[in-house]
Amino acid sequence: MKIRSSKYGNACIVFLLSAVLFVALTMPFRIWLEAANITEMRPCTALTPVLGMIFGLPSALGCAVGYLVSDLASGYEVSYSIVGVVQQFIYAMVPYFLWKKLNREHDGNEFRLDSVSRMLKFLFVMLVDAVLIVICTGLLNHAYAVTDFISVNNLYLFLNSFDSGLLFGCPLLIAGHFLQRYLDNVRNERREKVFTFSLNERMILNTIITGIGICILIGAAVYLTDKMSAEGSSVGLWGRIYLFQTLALNFYFALSLGFMWFTEKRIADPIENLAGIAENYYVEQSDDGKRGKMLTACEQYASDSTEVGNLARSYITMIKDLENYVENLKSVTAEKERINAELNLASNIQAHMLPCIFPAFPEHDEFDVYATMTPAKEVGGDFYDFFMLDETHLAVVMADVSGKGVPAALFMVIAKTLIKNHAQLGMESDEVFTKVNRLLCDGNDAGLFVTAWMGILDMASGRLAYANAGHNPPLLKQESDSFTYLKSRPGFVLAGMDTVKYRKNELYMKPGDRLFLYTDGVTEATNADNQLYGEERLNRFLNLHAKESAADVLHNLKKDIDQFVGEAPQFDDITMLMLDFKKMEVST
Repeated sequence: MKIRSSKYGNACIVFLLSAVLFVALTMPFRIWLEAANITEMRPCTALTPVLGMIFGLPSALGCAVGYLVSDLASGYEVSYSIVGVVQQFIYAMVPYFLWKKLNREHDGNEFRLDSVSRMLKFLFVMLVDAVLIVICTGLLNHAYAVTDFISVNNLYLFLNSFDSGLLFGCPLLIAGHFLQRYLDNVRNERREKVFTFSLNERMILNTIITGIGICILIGAAVYLTDKMSAEGSSVGLWGRIYLFQTLALNFYFALSLGFMWFTEKRIADPIENLAGIAENYYVEQSDDGKRGKMLTACEQYASDSTEVGNLARSYITMIKDLENYVENLKSVTAEKERINAELNLASNIQAHMLPCIFPAFPEHDEFDVYATMTPAKEVGGDFYDFFMLDETHLAVVMADVSGKGVPAALFMVIAKTLIKNHAQLGMESDEVFTKVNRLLCDGNDAGLFVTAWMGILDMASGRLAYANAGHNPPLLKQESDSFTYLKSRPGFVLAGMDTVKYRKNELYMKPGDRLFLYTDGVTEATNADNQLYGEERLNRFLNLHAKESAADVLHNLKKDIDQFVGEAPQFDDITMLMLDFKKMEVST
């Protein structure tokens, strides 16, 4: 119901606008040109067929009513005006049916003037309608003894109908179609394409504008020549002006059509076709047949020696190069996806190589240990480890391999395995580092090295014997004191020199003491202003959260680091371990 109401409402609007526009374009000419025998020389003569062609019945009725109002206001007989109403209705509906017959498109392009063939169709419609209006008006005027059927006025009427329809009809059709496309685009909320005038439409518009300029110049020249030579009747003067204008205009349009046909076939159509190929070509298109059609479409212009040929040849080269690039890109992408899949698998393997089940030793309530590692890449070079050497001794390790990615991860596996194997042989931490260092130096052509810290806790006595191979000093909290850095003279890095001997340090832990191990990814985390998280900030955070559980401290510390870093990328692995000594081992 709403659709029908909207349809009838639009028809009423078209009817009223057509009637008002017809009257507005008719009356000034009838008042200005008082000579009755040339009053048909006015733009509204073209208004009726053009509006009828576009809008059909509502516009035809509107122009007919406008004609009736204009005639009655001019003092014409009622019977004469009524016959003229029928004439105007026919004058509007004939172009409507002719245009529909000649253009069978139903995609919204029925009124698009974008080619010489459509222009010729429009000229044919205007020619038929001009002949029709001359016949109808001539018979009407002859019947009412206004003028003879064969008279110069009918020649003027024919030229006016044909040329005015051309001058005013072409821009109106082009602008109307452009407005229709724009409104459809807005109504359907399609923002992906902005409609513009095509090259052919621009040529037609420029031709029309130039034609109007020619008419003005010739009319002015004839008017001035006539006034300077001799006095004559205004009717004769306007007739000569009109005759010269239309003859020159028709000659100009004949030449323009030939020029437009040439440019359309040699320039406009090839450019629009090539533009369509560029617009619709997608490199991910897997249909070889469609790509072949695109290349064929380009090849038909490739032999041209003009810029069009250069453009077509460039398109062919571009399409082939682009498809080769896409094929190479697919291969590279497939290889990258394979590598990423393998790296993800390696990351999972590495994560499961580190102790990741907590609580780690539920049968031991003498201590609590918790650790986390966040690699900067898929796989990292940091590692931590903790394992029981016997019923009363716990070993904890924190290490950082130089470099990033797969090489560091492989070196990390070797270093972790060697350290654990040697520790389980009953060696002290300094002896473990000395032995492992020699083994890592052998065949280390990549020049990698490891910073490491290892401690062995005797749960019966609280003795912690540790060694430092160039690693960050841990933080220790004893009883009710605050966290402080465990300063000791660090040894050289592992895998640096095979002659290095490491020194053992020791301290005694009491129940309630807490040890925090970490890698430099914590203290060297950098924000967007190139500021480091730093040792002081780390110490302050641990003291503020000293009463929290080991797991909560590490997770909250990671959040604090992330908040400090912000949007800056993570450059290094972040690895942390917290050891809580709860009570002494009871001897049995």
